[in-house]
Amino acid sequence: MRGTQLHCFFYLCNGKYITPKMKSDFLVIGSGSAGLGFALKAAEKGTVTIVTKGALNECNTNYAQGGICSVTYAPDTFEKHIEDTLICGAGKCDPKAVEIVVKNAPRSAEDLIRWGTRFDRREDGGFDLHREGGHSEHRILHYQDLTGAEIERALIEQVRNHPNI
Repeated sequence: MRGTQLHCFFYLCNGKYITPKMKSDFLVIGSGSAGLGFALKAAEKGTVTIVTKGALNECNTNYAQGGICSVTYAPDTFEKHIEDTLICGAGKCDPKAVEIVVKNAPRSAEDLIRWGTRFDRREDGGFDLHREGGHSEHRILHYQDLTGAEIERALIEQVRNHPNI
């Protein structure tokens, strides 16, 4: 089935609906950055099938404009990022969850870069980090005003070329 798209899961055969049989080690539902990122990591351990509601790039990630928040350079720190997030969350954030997300953001950004995502860079080669509302430091990795589409482009390219997906 590699390289093909199923447009429906049921086929009419002799008046009865049947479903194709597929075997995978992992089933991923959804093709946004979370689904495709997981698929790429899972594909290192086994075979992966991705199920989407439509075209592979028809997901929220593809329409995201802003950027990825990550502690990247000094003077930014995890502590500052956590504090900014908790302040903006106005008491609605789980502090432990915020800490986990903030401390894992650099590794997630590194994965995206390794998979081919391009983020805007300065002339000296460093990342052109932006500072947006609620942030006390420049920590927003972005690609023009199309960050989500760029992330989705890179992930789809990797998924389509992976032999286990």
